[in-house]
Amino acid sequence: MPTRPPDLGPSDPPPADSPSSDTSSGGSPSSDSLSLDHRSAARDSLRGLAVGDAFGAQFFVPDNLPCLRERRLPAAPWPWTDDTEMACSVLDVLRDRGSVDQDDLAQGFARRHDFDRGYGPAMNRLLRLVREGGRWRELAAGLFDGQGSWGNGAAMRVAPLGAWFAVDPAEAAAQAGRSARVTHTHPEAAAGAAAVAVAAAYAARRGEQPLTGARLLAAVEELTPPGRVRSGVAEARRLLDQPHAGYAAHRLGNGREVSAVDTVPFALWCAASHLDDFERALWECASAGGDVDTTCAIVGGIVAARVGTKGIPAEWRAACEPLPEWVAEDVPGEDLGRAALGHEVTPPRRPQPIPPPDLEWTAGQWQRVRHGIRSRDMDEKWEAYLEDGQLHLHRSRSGYGVYRVTVAEGPNGPRPVAAYVESDPERHRRRSDAAESAFLELFLRAWYMDDTRPELWDRYTELCRAEE
Repeated sequence: MPTRPPDLGPSDPPPADSPSSDTSSGGSPSSDSLSLDHRSAARDSLRGLAVGDAFGAQFFVPDNLPCLRERRLPAAPWPWTDDTEMACSVLDVLRDRGSVDQDDLAQGFARRHDFDRGYGPAMNRLLRLVREGGRWRELAAGLFDGQGSWGNGAAMRVAPLGAWFAVDPAEAAAQAGRSARVTHTHPEAAAGAAAVAVAAAYAARRGEQPLTGARLLAAVEELTPPGRVRSGVAEARRLLDQPHAGYAAHRLGNGREVSAVDTVPFALWCAASHLDDFERALWECASAGGDVDTTCAIVGGIVAARVGTKGIPAEWRAACEPLPEWVAEDVPGEDLGRAALGHEVTPPRRPQPIPPPDLEWTAGQWQRVRHGIRSRDMDEKWEAYLEDGQLHLHRSRSGYGVYRVTVAEGPNGPRPVAAYVESDPERHRRRSDAAESAFLELFLRAWYMDDTRPELWDRYTELCRAEE
């Protein structure tokens, strides 16, 4: 038998240290009183990121430096850079999968890679090799003599992901780490991505008032893994009373070294200092120089998550290069329902009860459950959707329902309270209750909780062998 079922879900294990209501189609228990339209929040963040990126990039042009000193907008149009191009791929994967599918993300980065957008040499080479069939895990881990990149590229693109998981900042941090490791395996790069994602998540929680800069950075510090990025966030919080961006950049860095360590703390200082003022936050950020397109992209993505598209000055949006057509920014998408899977989807013919898996979902994981799973090729053997508090798991090729799970609110979040399996031998090879429950738990943990511990698969296979 294989060591892990090949069709269950993403394979990257979780790291060791790790503005309107959303009426989704699933209908369900709610594990958090805060209700968020996460798709709109992520779109707003992407728009702000793109404007910030394009705005900041104008100041690499010497003729535009007088505009910076006088705080006059540079002449339009403002092209965006690799920061925006990669952020678009991040949001595309979230819309499609509901969370970070690392293989999809790597392929999206490689397929859309435009050499002229300002990628660094190492990333240009990595994405070219992925496009030519190289394995992204090996390529990313091998960068810089096996240390992995600790650059700011993972942080620059991740704010929309944070807004997407605003209901659960801890999930935002975990998903940011997964997105980072596709290209940046150094722990500080992953920490930088987590810090930015958490900041965007809290910024997007618009129903929570007031959100001060100090409160924001305290929350970011708590969820950022220990290391130099986290120390920089702590220093940024201590500098919030400092009115001069130049001094803050002197203490924190301004991205000149193109590392997460010398980029993220300053960008978070700028965003936290001007959470409700997109224009001022961007001018302050740009005034410090450095890797100004990236620092401004981070700031723009965080602040726009809070103020929304309407908080981005219209003149700035008009000057910015439009997002790619494939982003379809005006089509936010929706949770997967039975109708979208086609008429061939049928419920179990002879459902029998089995013990429900003993687990609870966090708010972010529950959002992933509601999103649903749609197969896209022959290798993906399962589809899932939520309807009226029932989670339905179907075989993708036949459409036959195999499992049905009833979900209710538990002490710490939604949890399965009843489960059923197809017992018709023409549709499913029914195993023992224990084996079926073990497989169901394996599925739910892998897809919705990124929990792919080998012992879960080992337990299932042992139960199957016991029946033989």
